[in-house]
Amino acid sequence: MAGAREYWGSISRRKKVFSISTAVVLLLVPTIWFGLGHVIAMQALTSPHGCGIWESNTPTNWTVDDDWESFEPWPDSENRISIRKDFDASPWQFDSYENISFSSRDGLDIAAWYSEVDESAPVVILVHGGYLNGKCKPEVLLTASYLADGGINTLMVDLRNHGASQNVSDYMYLGQKEYLDVLGAYDWLLEEKSYPSSSIGLLGISTGALTAALAFGESEIQAMWLDSAIIDFPMLVENELERLGYPKMLASPAIAMGERIIGINPNEVPPITAASKAGERPMYLAHGEDDGRISPLHSQMFYDKALASNANVTLWMIGDSGHVDAVWENPEYQGRLVYFFTEALSWNGR
Repeated sequence: MAGAREYWGSISRRKKVFSISTAVVLLLVPTIWFGLGHVIAMQALTSPHGCGIWESNTPTNWTVDDDWESFEPWPDSENRISIRKDFDASPWQFDSYENISFSSRDGLDIAAWYSEVDESAPVVILVHGGYLNGKCKPEVLLTASYLADGGINTLMVDLRNHGASQNVSDYMYLGQKEYLDVLGAYDWLLEEKSYPSSSIGLLGISTGALTAALAFGESEIQAMWLDSAIIDFPMLVENELERLGYPKMLASPAIAMGERIIGINPNEVPPITAASKAGERPMYLAHGEDDGRISPLHSQMFYDKALASNANVTLWMIGDSGHVDAVWENPEYQGRLVYFFTEALSWNGR
């Protein structure tokens, strides 16, 4: 009997240990799961304030200088760095510009640079990408200079929490709030400069495409150009996880924790909805086929949605080109850009 009692006592103790172990695992797995999601979301959404190394850039005096750290450890980093380092920015300095400010649709102070090269010409609002970025970024200044050289006026904007605009948090909202800054720029052009909607275009670069697409869908802005566009946040998270060697299954907790961090669903209004709201307003998508940062599938998805809605859309998949590289290295870029807005926007509108 004693042996039997010891046997069943041993079984009972094992069950208790197993139950405790199971409980610990059940508690730890969600903690680890959402802990990893929190880390990933923080990396994706944290937005340093200001312009960093480009703080001294202005339209009349800007350089391509960079610390080049953000280009590592990409496999094509050597080429991407060289096309920028070897670019001569001296012919692309503006003659003049205005420092301006206005209110976003929700009352924040937004900083911008306005350049008018022809009072009878249309105007394009330029929206920068994310992270340490702003109107001071060389890609924005070069793109704006291409337009100015083509006789088109420009308005370069700092989104909230970037550049010289008002800081309200340490995060970016992936367009879900920033589009109100672009609509504030649109309002300023209508009210202060008397542009009609038919003379106002919009250009978004990388993460700025999220913001631009949402603003385009909620306004009568006449035309939109997107370069290396991010269109779908869940796809972006999966792309980044895959690139960094993490399982795609972590996308779900990353998105959930992202919503907790910024207090809004990062995909509450999917930017792709702009594709079906465009109507006859022209849209142009430029994306490098070899973009290792933002998959060309983003632009392809937007293009397919626009076609399905009978929208006026053009897709330019650029061979042998990486993330926002074509503006620096492709000789067709300026011509296509200027031609698109020249044809899409009305002139002598004021």
